[in-house]
Amino acid sequence: MSRIPKVVSWTSTEEYMTVAESLYSSDLTQRKRGVAIVKAWRAHSRIPVAIDATANLVEMAVADEEQQRGICINRLRHMYTMALVRFVNSIVDLEQKGMYAQSIATLASRIGMPVWFVELRHAGTHEHIPSLAVLRSACAQALHWLGDYYWKKQARSLPADTQIHIREALARYTAARSALKSVDVKKRGGSKQQESAQAEFDTAGAGLSQLASKLHSDAVRLYLVPVLIEPGFLIPEEKKLRAKFPDCRLSVGFTEEWSAVFNMFSDIWGRILFYEELISGIVAALTPTSSDLGMFEVSDNNLSTGHAATLVAWIRWILQHHYTPYITAATALATLDMNNDDEVDDENSNSNDDSDVPGPINIDDLLEGCLRNPSYYSRSVLKVVSEADPVLKQELKPFVDYMGKALSALVAIDSDAKSTAAKAPQSAISEKSLQEEEQIFRHRLESVFGSDSSRRVDRQAALDEETDDANADTDDMDVDNNSTDKYPTASSSHKKEATSQAADMVERTEMASDRWNYVPSSSWSMSPIGTLSDGSVPFLDWPAWLDEVPLQPVPM
Repeated sequence: MSRIPKVVSWTSTEEYMTVAESLYSSDLTQRKRGVAIVKAWRAHSRIPVAIDATANLVEMAVADEEQQRGICINRLRHMYTMALVRFVNSIVDLEQKGMYAQSIATLASRIGMPVWFVELRHAGTHEHIPSLAVLRSACAQALHWLGDYYWKKQARSLPADTQIHIREALARYTAARSALKSVDVKKRGGSKQQESAQAEFDTAGAGLSQLASKLHSDAVRLYLVPVLIEPGFLIPEEKKLRAKFPDCRLSVGFTEEWSAVFNMFSDIWGRILFYEELISGIVAALTPTSSDLGMFEVSDNNLSTGHAATLVAWIRWILQHHYTPYITAATALATLDMNNDDEVDDENSNSNDDSDVPGPINIDDLLEGCLRNPSYYSRSVLKVVSEADPVLKQELKPFVDYMGKALSALVAIDSDAKSTAAKAPQSAISEKSLQEEEQIFRHRLESVFGSDSSRRVDRQAALDEETDDANADTDDMDVDNNSTDKYPTASSSHKKEATSQAADMVERTEMASDRWNYVPSSSWSMSPIGTLSDGSVPFLDWPAWLDEVPLQPVPM
């Protein structure tokens, strides 16, 4: 009997528990994130009323804590009251069963909800709205009650990670299979040992079949295939048993051992669905995303050569045993038509022969993944497809040839670069090279901001102009007050200050030309990364006075 799967908004148990932790987190950002995810769940499908009530109460508490948009006290009280009223109504209404309606207080006591929540709901609905302090306390206690009533119970009843269960079941099955195989090879243990090994193998197989029958078809892609392509299952632990490029072929005994498991999964989810998902998972593991890595590049966590060759070999095996090329399918149909025309009496036998013809497996995802993400591994997969399908071989030949030429060119460039780097002498860092580099940067700065001499002349002209203005103002003040003999003028002090500033600027410019000095390597000392040579942490804060400095040069 087919089971109708229950549709939920979360994709996995891990996501569900992560949202629970976020809603009850002490961090404000995490709580806001949990509320946002629950809102996304609402848009997808219906969610349990306990989750909806928790999100409403958390959102209300976050709004109160942030005081968003200047919420007034009266408005805040109304929002709290509405959230609490909906919390009580949504939880209690689930217990409203039978022909006659029961009171809310009776239903609340039945599920263990504090009665004062019901009284608070009655006051907020029919009487005066409670004070803000009472509402805040009620919100906190309601969240605590929901945590005990719903979230903690769900955490205890929800299954653990599905992938862990699948990995454990497959490990038990493979271990029992190996034990049975070793007993058959030795042929020493007698009938009791063989019977024990056979019984253990049958138990492991039944457990794996029972676990697989409980999983939805989406679990094939999400959980089963990632475990199957791990080392220890479809990838032998011993590297010498793995396939090798360019042949990419597996031993007959190894494929026969897994054929029984594949048949079990095919009976549960359907042969086409299982093998298509297995091929898609293998291609996803073999082909990195070119948009992230660049064409023909390999990620840092790439598969080993033997691992990748074994995955390609499994694609070859699947295509050989469960894929029907287009030309072969047409020929088979034509042959069946001819048999039906010539032998009308053998219609039943012909129909039985037709059932042995493999059904079509869609490899569009395989082709798209390999063509969008060209690499050495994807080229090997395309060559395997070309061997299995003569029609696609002609269409894929230009792509396979292009990938081969591009990979050869990249290998040649890489080898040339390595040989050139090995032959090139290592340039030693010296004080002269540092000074030459500094001179280059000085020329670049002068091309943008002007030379040091021109800036000094402009600065000196500006200082002289300020000095003349100050002298003129002083002379006017002296003439107006008729006190030239009593008070000294400020011209002499201004001139001294301008001369001192100009001298300091020249001195800084002269010192800048020799500020880089090469320190001999013999005096170098080890220090932690990010610290100075003496082990101290540098002060890298942005000074406040730099905020007033313009980013673009301002003409003098």
